[in-house]
Amino acid sequence: MTSTSARLVTIDVQEILRFFDEKPKWGKAANDKSHATAMVGVFGEDLNAACFQRYIECTHKGARAVVRPEPVKQDKQKGRRELDRWITVDWSDGSKTVFQTEIKNWSSWAFGGKTLPVDATPDEVADYKQKRWEKKWDSERRTPKSKVAELGDIEKVLLPMNLPSGLKDYAKDVRPLLNFWEPIGPRDKADEHLFRMDTSNDEFPSLWVFSVSSYLRSIREASIELEMPNAADRLRILGRLLK
Repeated sequence: MTSTSARLVTIDVQEILRFFDEKPKWGKAANDKSHATAMVGVFGEDLNAACFQRYIECTHKGARAVVRPEPVKQDKQKGRRELDRWITVDWSDGSKTVFQTEIKNWSSWAFGGKTLPVDATPDEVADYKQKRWEKKWDSERRTPKSKVAELGDIEKVLLPMNLPSGLKDYAKDVRPLLNFWEPIGPRDKADEHLFRMDTSNDEFPSLWVFSVSSYLRSIREASIELEMPNAADRLRILGRLLK
């Protein structure tokens, strides 16, 4: 991973997948998990958001996706919940969408995580996705599962967030997005990296789910350039501090 400008970072696709999905022993075994936690702190959220941004622009000709810096918060003081990113999309037909996004960097290193080889077969990937999805989705209630020790609170993605004044042009189409690192999804959507689920929520009858690992496994390039401003800043700081 290298910073190529003030906002851009180049990642090695296979090595990123190998690190998070295969748990390679690159350091002292006792410290490997702490290394993964530290890496997520440096670039995890930026990586997930940037991969979704790239996916949208590569699969929808003429679309422009932007990961916004404004905070994603509820418009109340007590019991306030927060999400991780606003991601706006200007579509080629002139319409506008904003995704209120919750990012989860769960990988093979996480509590209850399972490894998945980079060269896993399509059937192996589909089985993995299904098993991970069953842990996250309540099919009877048609909603993400509530707080569980392994999961944290992902159901909050369906709570309306306060749209910042600078994003009011997107108010007509606000969509909740769960952005996971891990390969995930029901069996009938095994070939999809971004999919939509019907919910029982009155405010948001649809939920979008994106898998970063699933998407990167579909990429043929050895390396890709992503817009990751926070990670780029941190790499530059590390370059000044560590010689």
